[in-house]
Amino acid sequence: MLKRLLWALFLSMSASFLCFCLVYYSKGSVVFASVPQGISKQAKEEIEKNLNLDKPLLVQYKLWAIKAIQGDFSYSLISGERVSKILKEKLPFTFILGSLAFLILFVLSLALGILCVIYKDSLLDKSITFITMGFFALPVFSTSLMLILFFGVFFKILPTSGISDIGYEEDFLNRLEHLILLLFALVLSHLAVFVRFCRTAFIDSLNQSFIQAAFARGLGKMRIYCHFVLKDALSPILAYFGASFVSFLVGIYVVESVFSYEGIGNLAIKSILFKDYPVVLAIVIFSVLAVVFINLLVEIVCKILNPRFSNV
Repeated sequence: MLKRLLWALFLSMSASFLCFCLVYYSKGSVVFASVPQGISKQAKEEIEKNLNLDKPLLVQYKLWAIKAIQGDFSYSLISGERVSKILKEKLPFTFILGSLAFLILFVLSLALGILCVIYKDSLLDKSITFITMGFFALPVFSTSLMLILFFGVFFKILPTSGISDIGYEEDFLNRLEHLILLLFALVLSHLAVFVRFCRTAFIDSLNQSFIQAAFARGLGKMRIYCHFVLKDALSPILAYFGASFVSFLVGIYVVESVFSYEGIGNLAIKSILFKDYPVVLAIVIFSVLAVVFINLLVEIVCKILNPRFSNV
């Protein structure tokens, strides 16, 4: 645990420094987020000086890092609010979206993976592969735009932006409707790889001697697949899901931005565009810690399910 925590700290600071360099040298300015772009160059430089944005890169990063190590992520350069307060407001929305999407993706991948193994090389197996690979070939933002076009513009049956309609902020069903297209975009864009991995893991499990012995004893096919095969393949599948959480988290941020969903991802994109580096760096550190925590949790669960499992 201590080793993991030290590694997470090192990774967080390295990622934050790299991200700060990218934001520092990118075009744009935080000034344009609050004032018209017709502002004079002198006024722009004066505002940046008041925000300490005229200092060298290492000096700015040092000032931020000292406070961050003490648990103070400073204030947003755009809104003036505490970064910790902003993250506290946005984080629940991202957590709900990510948890639901990850759960649906996990269950659906297992179900389709088992179907592909049971009906191996059949029309059903090939159809599942073809359809899921078709969505995987599209970038996640393209899938999101396609869903908006069909369900929001053509058919007009689902909302395409925000977390709820105005006046329905406390309506559970209304908020759930706003999540449907985001969940579709996230699940469809990742489903192909996870289904193929589950299929491969199930086929490897079928070659185990105790599985063959279960077939020889005449046990029911569904019982063997749903009990023995699933249990044996679950540890590597969970490990793969944990290792793929980085790409899944990036997908969440992109989808939130496309659908204007008021979560961490949408906040990150806006902050990057206007060089609000205290918010950007706080989100980077949160993302790194979330990835480390998920991988540690997955490894613990895998060890409980199979003590002999080794996540190389």
